[in-house]
This record gives sequence, structure tokens and C-alpha cells, in this order.
Amino acid sequence: MRSLDAYADYQVIGQNLRHLILGLGSFWLLANRFMLEENLGTAGPDGLVQFDPEAWYPLVANLRVIARVQRDFGEVAVRQSASHIPTIARFPSTVVDIHSAFDALDVAYHMNHGLNGRALYCPETGVMREGIGHFRSRSIPGQKQILSQCTSPYSCSFDEGLLLALAQRYEPSASITHLEPLRCRAHGSESCTYSILWT
Repeated sequence: MRSLDAYADYQVIGQNLRHLILGLGSFWLLANRFMLEENLGTAGPDGLVQFDPEAWYPLVANLRVIARVQRDFGEVAVRQSASHIPTIARFPSTVVDIHSAFDALDVAYHMNHGLNGRALYCPETGVMREGIGHFRSRSIPGQKQILSQCTSPYSCSFDEGLLLALAQRYEPSASITHLEPLRCRAHGSESCTYSILWT
């Protein structure tokens, strides 16, 4: 996995930062503190973090906050936080079911991340700029299964939470398995692959 320095110029759209507050329940005040310490937003009059949902914020700061959540509260907290992404992130209007959701995931990922204040994917031109990895998904013919390969800078537990929530939004019975977890980004590999199944 690349070092955080490789993502120093990249950004995330402000509305996506809500996952850190929505997903942590009673721990949200600590997440609030983490965000302020990493300069993700500013403190309001009540001391709570405020951010502009349409503004761009440093991706590295977001990754650091997620890493702190994982260290202090564990992988379950990170998965729970990431599970809110499908409901708050920007997705193409073509998404109507689990297959179209996973087909559009990489585009959505790039729509919600930016460089120099511009999204990495432009719907008007169809141009996608590189630099933050990808979510490559494919449906298994004749089966209720999707394989998703991730090369994002986010942690395995974050991606698991996002992928499972996206799947369950359209197929409530969906489950996820991290394939070959000992040969993944957490252990120096370039990618992680997840199997999503439903009945």
C-alpha cells in the first residue's frame, strides 16, 4: 500500500465527512475531536466540528481520522462509519439495483474525491483522472455474486463496511467475504478482493 504522502494533493468532498459522525454513535464526540485535530473543518460556537458539504478537504486528514478511529475503537467502528457512505455520497443516476450500483462504484468513488478543487470524474465529459486507486467490480454470470477489487488508500475494514452497505441497500441478504486477507493491502499487497453474495 502506498504511503499517505502519495495522496497529499488529493481531496474528499465535505458531505462525505458526515460518515465519521453518523457512524460512531456515542463515540461521535471523540470523532469530532479527531476531525478538529486533523483540521477537517472548523469548530463552531458550541465546539462541534462544522464543514461545508460542497467544499473539498484533504484526503490524508480524512485517512488519518479513520486510522485513529480504528486504533481507538476497532474495525467494527470503522465498518459502521463506512456503512453510511452509500447514503451520503454522490452516485450516478443510473444506479437502480445491486449490479448497477457496483458497476457505478468506481465512477462514484472518483466523483467524491478531487484534486485542486475539482472532482476526479466529470459526468459531462466522462473523463476520469487517476491517483487514488479504483474499485473494480464484476458480476459472476449465473450467480448472485459480485467480486470487487479495491486499490483505494482506505483500510480493509472501511472498504468492507462501504461495500456491504452498498450491497444491502439493494439486496438486504447480502454478505461479504474478504478473500485472501493475508495477501491484501494491510500486508503490503496492491489490492484487496471482496466477494459479495446474496440469496
